[in-house]
Amino acid sequence: MIIGKLKDLHVPGLAAAKVENGKISWTRYYGFQNMEQKIPVSDSTVFHIASISKTVTAAAVMQLEAKGYFKLDDDINRYLPFQVVNPSFPAAPITFRQLLRHRSSIADNMDYLLPFWENQYKGADIPLGTFLADYLSAGGKHYHANKNFAGAEPGSRFEYSNIDFALLGYLVERIAKMPFDQYCKTHLFAPLEMHHTSWFLETLEPYRLAVPYQYSDSLGQYQKLPQGKYPDYPAGQLRCTVSDLAKFLACWSNDGTYDGKRVIEARSVQSLTPKDMTLGFHTWFMYLLNTETPAYSHSGHGPGISTYMLYDPFSKKGLIILMNGELSDYFEWRKLIDLLWKS
Repeated sequence: MIIGKLKDLHVPGLAAAKVENGKISWTRYYGFQNMEQKIPVSDSTVFHIASISKTVTAAAVMQLEAKGYFKLDDDINRYLPFQVVNPSFPAAPITFRQLLRHRSSIADNMDYLLPFWENQYKGADIPLGTFLADYLSAGGKHYHANKNFAGAEPGSRFEYSNIDFALLGYLVERIAKMPFDQYCKTHLFAPLEMHHTSWFLETLEPYRLAVPYQYSDSLGQYQKLPQGKYPDYPAGQLRCTVSDLAKFLACWSNDGTYDGKRVIEARSVQSLTPKDMTLGFHTWFMYLLNTETPAYSHSGHGPGISTYMLYDPFSKKGLIILMNGELSDYFEWRKLIDLLWKS
């Protein structure tokens, strides 16, 4: 049934995992990670998970918050080497909580960012701190007051922002005094035994990578795309196997404990994904399943990438779907999610 659905949707391959009672209850694999070489999706296939990466970045932030390095309502400028203010509201502080909730008033300037996200940027790699200083600080090389900031006071309005999460990753760097990718490797990936997970392509074996594909209706064929790479990497560049991501979700669903080890504080899990949804949730979004209680979710999309992760704080169940093709139709996602959630 799933294979037929993938053919209908023009998606080459899919890996899925279900989490129950703080453990991985099953993993399943369908289709191809590489169509040209007929390599099937397997437990060793590494997918680009796109914006689901934000849930991992948020977990890293909350680890440091739990250790008392800062409070969620602190002004982020206390921890940065450059000033970040909305030029229309210079007296209004921007806080960690606002970044986690996409309410910072920092906007994604598509004119500048799309070439990166669409794999068209051909220049040298830009270090995270340099990228953010050039984008966010007045006088920076890519600073545009009206394009890089919304015309709303920080905290007053939701506006989905990838730059928010790039900045959160950089704040982790500044506070932990180590590169963001190294922090995640030491404090999340190692204790969670996520051995095939990385923010950067260079540390992954090429033969494991799921090839991103785009289907052309006009040509009636799949087009192979390059592996994405961009400077706002904490917002969406993580790659991992579905089993690795399922370990993260199992830990999250078990109030931050994995294999008897405390990795994330239970209070941090509750802060971001509380059972009482009226308290205000962070990073994750609400998803209403057809037959279950409300759940939290995060999706990811990019050229040749479609991903979804769900977590129900009541039943402690979770579901992950990773694909190396494009699916943007919400109703088709619903069908796929319902099919796998019930199995």
